[in-house]
Amino acid sequence: MVARRGCPEARCYGRAAVAPHRRILVAAGAALALLVVYLVLWAGVSRLDIGRSDFTSSYVAGTLLREGHRGDIYDESVQRPLHARLIDPDREGNLPFVNPPPAAALAAPLTVLGLDAAYRLWSLLQLGLLAAAVAVAIRSAPRPSRRWGRALLTGGAVALAGLGTASTLLLGQWDGVSALGLALAYASWRRGHSMRAGAWLAVSAAVAKPHLALGLLVYAAARRDRRLLAGMVAGLAGVLAASLALVAPSGLEGFAHATVSGASRWPAAGMLGLSGLFGSWLGDGAATQVLVAVTGAAGLLGCALLGNAARGRPDRLEFSLAGATALSLVVSPHLLGQDLALLAPAVAWCLGRAAALDRERAGNWPRAATLRVLLLWAGINAAAVVDLGRNTTGPPGRLVPWALVAAGVAALQATENRRVTRLSVRRWRRPWMRRRPLTIARNTARPGASR
Repeated sequence: MVARRGCPEARCYGRAAVAPHRRILVAAGAALALLVVYLVLWAGVSRLDIGRSDFTSSYVAGTLLREGHRGDIYDESVQRPLHARLIDPDREGNLPFVNPPPAAALAAPLTVLGLDAAYRLWSLLQLGLLAAAVAVAIRSAPRPSRRWGRALLTGGAVALAGLGTASTLLLGQWDGVSALGLALAYASWRRGHSMRAGAWLAVSAAVAKPHLALGLLVYAAARRDRRLLAGMVAGLAGVLAASLALVAPSGLEGFAHATVSGASRWPAAGMLGLSGLFGSWLGDGAATQVLVAVTGAAGLLGCALLGNAARGRPDRLEFSLAGATALSLVVSPHLLGQDLALLAPAVAWCLGRAAALDRERAGNWPRAATLRVLLLWAGINAAAVVDLGRNTTGPPGRLVPWALVAAGVAALQATENRRVTRLSVRRWRRPWMRRRPLTIARNTARPGASR
C-alpha cells in the first residue's frame, strides 16, 4: 500500500535518520571556536603563571631523576631549592610531586629545555594525546554507515572542547596520558582483545593518576574476564618493576608518604568529587569523611553493576564504560577540573553508539539518544564552569558531583533499556561475540492501515 504524497506522516515514516550538513557545520564551528579560545588563553600564559603551574612539580621531579637523585624525587627538602631557583624572582611555595615514579621518567627528557619551553611543549603534547584519544574512540565506535563519518567527527570535536581540555592545556597536567590509555582500552575491548584492554587500562592509570581509576578497576573486575584480569595484573606488575628500577624501594616509600600527606594538603571544599560535594557544605571533618566513604562505596557498587551488565554484551560496552568512568571520577579522593578530560573519549564513543540507535528512528540527526549524550556532556561542563575557582564552604556547594552521578545513573538505565539491548549488532559482529545478534522488527505498514 503506497502512502499519499501530501501526508506528512508518510513522508517521514520508515525513513532512517540522516545527519544534516547545516547542523554539522554549526556544531563543528562552535567546538572549534572553543578550542581556538583555549589556545589563545594558553598562548597568553605568562612566565609567572608557568612557574606556578602544575607542570613545575613534574619538571622538578624529572630534573632530580635526570641528575641521579633517584630516591629523593619525593623529598620536599630536596625539591624546594630547585623549585625556588626555577621560578626566581617569584616566591611561590613549592608544589610537591605526587605522581608515580614513571611520570618523572616521562617528564625527564623535557628538562633539557628551560621551564618555559618545556611547559609549552608538554601542554601541546597533552592536547595532542587528548585529540588522539578522541580519534581512537571515534574510529572504534559503532557507526550506522559511512555517511555518518562527518557527524561523528563533529561529535569528537564537541567531546574535545570540554573544560577539562582547557584546564589540562593551561596547567600542563597529565590527563592526556590517562585519556589515551582509556581510549586504547576501549578500542581493544571492541576488537575482542580483553587482555590488551586490561593492560592499557592498568598501565595508563598507574603511570600518571591511579586515584582516578578506582571505579574503572572495579568495573573491569566485575566483568569476570580472566584474560582481562591477567592483562591488568601484567600491566601493574610492569609499572611496579619500572618504578623499582627508577627510584629504588626508598623512592617508592617516598611516593607512599607523598600520597598520604597529599590527601590532607588541600581542603575538601576545593575538590569536584564526593569529597568536594560534602566538604563544600560541611567543611573538613569527621562527618564529611564518613559521608564520602559511604557514598563512595555506593559509587563503586554502581561501577560493579555496570561491569556485570556489560559482561558478554558488546552492545552495552559504550554506555557502561562511560558511566563507570564518570562514577570513577566522582569517587576519586582528589578530583579537579582538568581530570574531566578523561570523559572526552567516553563522550566520543557514546555518540557513536547513540548514532547507531538514532538510525533506527525516523527524522534528522541528532535524535533522542544523541541529544541525551550531548545534554549530559553540556551539563557536566556547565557545572564545571560554575564550580571553577570556588574553594569556599556554603551553598550551592559543588555541582560537578551531581552531574557525574547523573551520568552514571543514565548509564545504568541505558544498560537496562530494552531498545539498547535489542539493537542489532550484525554490522559490528566479531568472532568473540558468542550470542547471535538480535534485530529490531520494523513495521513497514502505513500508519492507520488495517492488519
